[in-house]
Amino acid sequence: MDYKNSEMKIDQLIGYLNDGKINLSPAFQRGHVWNLNLRRKLLKNILDRKPIPAIFLYKEASGAKYSYNILDGKQRLESIILYVNNSRNDLAVKQWQDYFLVAGRQRDQAGFSYDRKDSRTCFSSLNEAIVRDFREYSIPTIEITLKDDSSSSVSEIISLFIDINQQGVRVSRFNIVKALCLDSELLKSVFNIIAQKQKRRKDPYYKLIDNDINRVIKRLRDVQAVQDPNFKADKIWEHLLELALFCETSIHRKPIDITKGFINKKEFTGIKLSSKTIKTLKRVFALLNSVSRRTPGQSPFFSDYAYFYTIATHLTRDGVITQSNQLAIIEKLVLLAKALNDKPRSQSSAVKRFASPSKQHSVELSVRDEREKRLKEILKGPKSNLIRGKK
Repeated sequence: MDYKNSEMKIDQLIGYLNDGKINLSPAFQRGHVWNLNLRRKLLKNILDRKPIPAIFLYKEASGAKYSYNILDGKQRLESIILYVNNSRNDLAVKQWQDYFLVAGRQRDQAGFSYDRKDSRTCFSSLNEAIVRDFREYSIPTIEITLKDDSSSSVSEIISLFIDINQQGVRVSRFNIVKALCLDSELLKSVFNIIAQKQKRRKDPYYKLIDNDINRVIKRLRDVQAVQDPNFKADKIWEHLLELALFCETSIHRKPIDITKGFINKKEFTGIKLSSKTIKTLKRVFALLNSVSRRTPGQSPFFSDYAYFYTIATHLTRDGVITQSNQLAIIEKLVLLAKALNDKPRSQSSAVKRFASPSKQHSVELSVRDEREKRLKEILKGPKSNLIRGKK
């Protein structure tokens, strides 16, 4: 890769945006993650003529012109777009809405004001002298050009993205997997269970399908914590991938081992979910949704992934769920979900034995085996084992 240190004036940046030359959504980028406070601080620094961190762009041929993919600085550029929007005739991002078709919360930030001299000022109210200086503000820019079209090019870009992305919301392992393995049949077949990918102008969008799988996984604490809809879909996709891989292979894997399996492009090459696995997942999640409807509140059963993974993977094993025992399993899992909300001193011995290794939140295979062993005892034992004070 070649690197070129330069500067880009905001005037030039907005010209590039209006000309469609900057792509803010390459495969490895995250969604709209900055809050309004962070956006205000950035614009205050710009209008006070203070320096801001450099943005990284990688340059590629696009027909008769070059286009620039954002490598680092997406949230900064989005903040400038939202601040400027099209509220003035003398300087505007004409199609600013195209970058924010998905997240309504972000669209509402368009034309935001920032703190300046004991008042909040929006772009449309700035006088011409301030706008002139704003247009001339130079953003440090590092432009990256790939030397050839070798197969390692994407890997080089991803590696650089990870190296420089040490502040703010960091790239996740799943972002890397998505970027490097876009053609994976396994990834695509898992995604197709939960969502449809749509392109809403310049803002890609994952539309979640209304099904039992999404209804259940959305109760997990780490999924509920995500506001951006694409981030939320990614978290569901990541969790379902781990469950689906177990269902397909009957092998527990640490999340990091799944990532490595994709990146080295050996372990999962050619794997696509079988119709049997898809059918099993749908049956298991239909049962779990029945339990969910009878379990109000934030029971660890659904909100904590350590508990949930154990229950979901165990139920995917052949012979665990039969037509004759399905109602009994639902009843016991409802009791378990409610018992996990109790204080330890109020829990039965069987519930405590299950809860103890689950509280470790470990992905070690021995701990996962121990959790499953304790769950199996609960499902095979009488309902009375779930009642407080019982051994």
